[in-house]
Amino acid sequence: MPGTWWIRAFPTSDWPIRSVIESLPLVEFLEVGVGVIQVISNRPGAGKTCLIGALLSNLTEEGNQAGYYKPFSSSPSTDLDVSFVSRQLLSEGSSLVPIPQLMPSTGETSAISQPVLESLSALGAATGITLVEGPDLTLAEGQASSIAVDLAAIADSRVILMVQYGRGLDVDAVELLAEPIRERLIGLVVNHSPIHRHFEIAHGLITPLRHNGLPVLGAIPEDRFMLSVTVQQIIEHLNGTWVQAPENTEAQVDRFLIGGNIMDSGPSYFGRYSNQAVITRAERPDIQMASLMGETRCLVLTGGEGPTEYIRVEARKKGVPLISVAGGTISTAEALNGLLEKANPHSRSKVRRFSSLMQEHLDLEALNAALD
Repeated sequence: MPGTWWIRAFPTSDWPIRSVIESLPLVEFLEVGVGVIQVISNRPGAGKTCLIGALLSNLTEEGNQAGYYKPFSSSPSTDLDVSFVSRQLLSEGSSLVPIPQLMPSTGETSAISQPVLESLSALGAATGITLVEGPDLTLAEGQASSIAVDLAAIADSRVILMVQYGRGLDVDAVELLAEPIRERLIGLVVNHSPIHRHFEIAHGLITPLRHNGLPVLGAIPEDRFMLSVTVQQIIEHLNGTWVQAPENTEAQVDRFLIGGNIMDSGPSYFGRYSNQAVITRAERPDIQMASLMGETRCLVLTGGEGPTEYIRVEARKKGVPLISVAGGTISTAEALNGLLEKANPHSRSKVRRFSSLMQEHLDLEALNAALD
């Protein structure tokens, strides 16, 4: 039966595993290396979980057995990536590999590498492809890390490299990143590519990298929806309260509109965008009703007062949650600073959106050929 398999993670630490690589039997490398694809990135937040989620969904939809394994995590007992994949991306009816969560390192590298090999072997026996969410080449604190490279050697895995676009990223910088895993590299993806730099990235980065022999799959542009936050994150960030029983709290919001003295008609103003939250004073039912006619995901009512009863009824009818905050409209809008930093990839809708971006911007024919 087609399905997805998964195993949990244990803490990240820059442990020296090269010393044990040569001591492990070659047969173990060969056994676990077949069908193992490790996705690594140049820095945290580059998009590994989105890419793996899209690949897992596509593979299982096509009837393939696929496994997921994240061997290292800064918070193994509460890892949101593992929780999201296991709870929301597993196809219904699929089985789980009954392997216990790996424990923190005791400093003995052999005690760490052996469980990794055993886990990969178990997944390899049960699935066709195992997607490993590997560590970043640069840690959150900015230090370089060799764990991903060492893990690829231990597992004898092929590698997909996610590179988050940023200042200073050029051909030399990417070549330097790819050099340690060049022989294992089956695909390189540039993510968060600014739309206004499309021509520069295509001709000044991707073309010369391909000319140098790197298998660049393409560049995925910045996308507003991928940076969206949930209604639940909004109320927590603003320290607000629910006006009535909340619903659709996991709806994604990628735009905020202020409902004030607008010049356009309500339907024209609030009907321009989808996935929006509207911030307006609680005593403006006219603006609130107009916003409920559009693609509004939640209403943030300022001033601490409650809305009229017919606004409550209309919001319940449309499934739009109402949030009350004590501050004024402008101060509430200003309080949203920093909210987008809490955006995460843990949403089925974001996985679907990322899959669509892959279809549009990556050479999936080359990627699928590498995955076979």
